[in-house]
Amino acid sequence: MSTIALRLARRVQATADIRAFSTSAAVEKKRGTLGTVVSAAMTKSFPDFSKFDPIYDDVSDNTSIIELWKKQKAQELGSNISSASNIEAMVNKERNIVDPPANFFRKYPKQPAKMNLEEVTNADDGMFWSEDLLIPFEQFGKLSKKTLVVKRTTQMTSKGKIPSMYAMVVVGNGMGSAGFGEGKSFEASKAVVLATRQAIKSMQHFPRYDDRTIYHDIEHKFKATKLLLWARRPGFGCRVSPVVHEICECIGIQDLAGKIHGSRNPMNVIKTVFGALQTQRVPDDLARARGLRLLDVYHTYYGNIKPTYVRK
Repeated sequence: MSTIALRLARRVQATADIRAFSTSAAVEKKRGTLGTVVSAAMTKSFPDFSKFDPIYDDVSDNTSIIELWKKQKAQELGSNISSASNIEAMVNKERNIVDPPANFFRKYPKQPAKMNLEEVTNADDGMFWSEDLLIPFEQFGKLSKKTLVVKRTTQMTSKGKIPSMYAMVVVGNGMGSAGFGEGKSFEASKAVVLATRQAIKSMQHFPRYDDRTIYHDIEHKFKATKLLLWARRPGFGCRVSPVVHEICECIGIQDLAGKIHGSRNPMNVIKTVFGALQTQRVPDDLARARGLRLLDVYHTYYGNIKPTYVRK
């Protein structure tokens, strides 16, 4: 029992109409029966306010308190009550105890069953699914991986050179989502696996116009790399550098033109492409920023009939 509740209980005066708290046993109404203060033995019957607070806590979750209220009500009424159901109804009405609605508790999705990593491991690229990837197993099988950078690095220390392998991987589902990751290990295969898992965790969605190209021309710079991207007509293809072409395949961009100025370091080029695609502004965002209304031209002028060249 908390110290505050014990101090309060010892100061309660035994008057004619007073009760020792709403959740304690009934105090005898005759004056002088208990003396001037409540004894320490009686305080043991009081609830522990350090664990339960009738103001802030949900009373319906504490069955012991409700049963204590029912006993108090039965002792108060004596033989005037007919059945226990009436006592429960009276207690619920006085204490304002209401059962929560059926849709009150949120139903969270069940955690997927743990799977054997040997069954989901692809021996060719070392990709395997686990819960920490934050992606459903059904979508994991649709991912495509591109290993764009694998090189040997050396760290110079006072004790000598420490060699290691560096890898940079791009992963995408071909439907607008992709991510890149970097990995470093003493073996090239382990570095690729680390980079792949980091790329899956860092996946993000990029908007595509007609699910084939970007919404507008983009000019973006990252360090010494300057990238220019232009939206193109259907059937134009991806006429860009090989590194950018691999990224477009992972994202699902089919028509694009681009040019790289400055440094053509593959690591900087990959980061520049992802940074450039993040700067896109879709028509919904522009209309919301300007306070204008956005209309669908296909629906307004053509009855929601899209041209044949638009891929579904």
